[in-house]
Amino acid sequence: MSRYDAARDPVRLAGRVLRWMAPWVGVPALVGVLISGTVDVRSLPLFGPERETAVLLLDGQAYFGHLDESGESGTLVLRDVYYFQDAKGGPTNLPVALVRRGSEAHEPADGMRINRDKVLALEQVGPSSAVAQAIQAERRIAHLQSALLTLNRAAIATAGTVAAQRVAAEHDIQRAHIAAVGQLVKLNELVLPISKAEAQTITDKAIADFRTVRRNALATVAAVLGMSAAEADAYVRATDQQLEGQTVTSEPGVLLAPDLNRVVKTASQLYTQVGDAAAKQLTQPRSAPTPSPTARP
Repeated sequence: MSRYDAARDPVRLAGRVLRWMAPWVGVPALVGVLISGTVDVRSLPLFGPERETAVLLLDGQAYFGHLDESGESGTLVLRDVYYFQDAKGGPTNLPVALVRRGSEAHEPADGMRINRDKVLALEQVGPSSAVAQAIQAERRIAHLQSALLTLNRAAIATAGTVAAQRVAAEHDIQRAHIAAVGQLVKLNELVLPISKAEAQTITDKAIADFRTVRRNALATVAAVLGMSAAEADAYVRATDQQLEGQTVTSEPGVLLAPDLNRVVKTASQLYTQVGDAAAKQLTQPRSAPTPSPTARP
């Protein structure tokens, strides 16, 4: 991987050459100048599939989107932007998660401008890569459409790709469920300051709450995928029963579309909240009851 060098950019060099030749070759060169100054010919998938570019920055962050690096300005413009977010310790078995830019507090809507001197490298994203598949699935799930007039038409995932994403999200939800139950079981193996009967009651309640979290997460998956109420109800019932007792901890992680990843992340947080509440009840001794007053000395 080499650092991006604007001075050696072939498109920009071609623009400078055509500008220098303009006084001698006339109109054709002027047309070439206009083209070289406004369009990056390497980003014209009129002659092929969508071109998704990874912009790798010096600080280690990576952004993905449709790149316009033409012209002589000191910035690159990236549109339809996605980026990585830390996901270590999460249920996806991946160190990062994909986020769609636009949901931030300032709601960016006009593309992302990046200073060229902050760029380490520019790389084309493979159309069959995990990043491309997740982005294409997000477009289909969120009903995002490519502009009618565009030189870089966005690819939309097939139904099969979305189905694979759905299954991966289900397994991530189950993976977080298994982890939450496992932590509760380990806690019950310790010497607790409450009776076994009390511990069992608290544990049973927490496990029931874990399953409620799982069902609610599956219902949200159904909503994200646009299922009707009847379809969602049947899907939740069947999938919840299918996941019960299923072990998915050793499965490789799948980079999810941002909307599906949000469901998994929320479910994981809720599992943690339920587990923490149960742990607090299990490990805190019950206060001794205050004796009732009596008339006898």
